[in-house]
Amino acid sequence: MDEAMKKGLLTIKKILWLLFTAAILLALPACGGFGETDSGAPKTVSASGDMVTAELPSGWSLVSGTDMNGVDLADFICHAEEFELGDPYLQAQEYFGGIEAARAVLESEDPYGTYAGTKELANGTWYLAENAAAAQLGEKALLVKGYQCDFRSEEVQSILGSLQLVQ
Repeated sequence: MDEAMKKGLLTIKKILWLLFTAAILLALPACGGFGETDSGAPKTVSASGDMVTAELPSGWSLVSGTDMNGVDLADFICHAEEFELGDPYLQAQEYFGGIEAARAVLESEDPYGTYAGTKELANGTWYLAENAAAAQLGEKALLVKGYQCDFRSEEVQSILGSLQLVQ
């Protein structure tokens, strides 16, 4: 093989090696990069209050009713790292009338806005209205009222689907 042919093959090998390296580097972000374990799912943190436990997305926090206002009858899931007056929040509390009564209140569209129907979430069937939702969790009916929260959003529904009653 002559010298020109050897140089040509070497050049082709270098180009192929560069293309191969570029393909690997471009594929890394799709696979999570170097040693990262992010699967693309939003990161959540477990939180517990007086009434409920929840898996909260980044940017949300849980403040127990005892910490918020000195009464353990409700927990507040705030759309903020630290709650300040005026921040959006979800208020989770037991509905003592039972799930059928809670559903009837939501269907009446007063005071919680337009009724949106039912949604199957990870922890059961939820009855959704514009500004509230209710579900039977174990032996208790749970009512979640909202202030400036969109109950149709995936983020709020993921929180609702993660709620469990504190034993």
